[in-house]
Amino acid sequence: MKAKKMILACTLLALLAAAAAAGTQQDFAAANREYEQGRYAEALAIYWNISRQVTDWKVPFNIGNCHYKLENFLSAKLYYLKARKLRPLEASISKNIAMVNRRLPAAAAPVGMDFVSRALQVLEAKLSLNALSVLLLLAILLLNISIFLLLARGKNKKLIYATALTILLTLVLGAYHVQRVAALGRSAGAMIMEEGSLLLSGPGEDNTVLFKVDPGLEVQIIDRYRNWAQVTASSQIAGWIELKRLALI
Repeated sequence: MKAKKMILACTLLALLAAAAAAGTQQDFAAANREYEQGRYAEALAIYWNISRQVTDWKVPFNIGNCHYKLENFLSAKLYYLKARKLRPLEASISKNIAMVNRRLPAAAAPVGMDFVSRALQVLEAKLSLNALSVLLLLAILLLNISIFLLLARGKNKKLIYATALTILLTLVLGAYHVQRVAALGRSAGAMIMEEGSLLLSGPGEDNTVLFKVDPGLEVQIIDRYRNWAQVTASSQIAGWIELKRLALI
């Protein structure tokens, strides 16, 4: 009897999930129709409701498109950046960010990345944190098997080489996993949203003004203190700013 109830409950959950997915697809189609017919505010409202249910990059991307058509350029860039966070290598997102940058005062070209930074960005886009965790667990499992075989069969060149290689793989994956997890906690993307924003030498209005920054400038949060955030936009532009002047990406 319990097995039948469990099967029934699983079937019901599957049907509800399928119905929700079908409803989302219908909403997406309706929003697309509104957008194509030039009713951008109506399309924006539908896309906004969809964003509460799904995390597909196309949703913030289309929200950004609606804002751009409505000439809300700051909001457009913010949502393009949110889409890029979900899909870092999507060419259409980069194209639209460049397009909206031409409408904003903070339209400075981003600092070019070196080969290693670019390779890490590609790796992070292709390899999720969950997948990295699975790879690390597999490496640890292989390491245990290699050590067991080495202890059971004694010294063997092939086993020694395999064990050394597995140790190296485990250490590399472990270090990269720690770095990815730590990066999630200490850093977050954000964008300057208010005119007259200042970067100061410390958290507080009594500190020295370092830079005046324009709305639309993309920054990285590297530290926080009460209602202040330490941010950096490049190796030359960094300082403290009030959190209320930022929008998180």
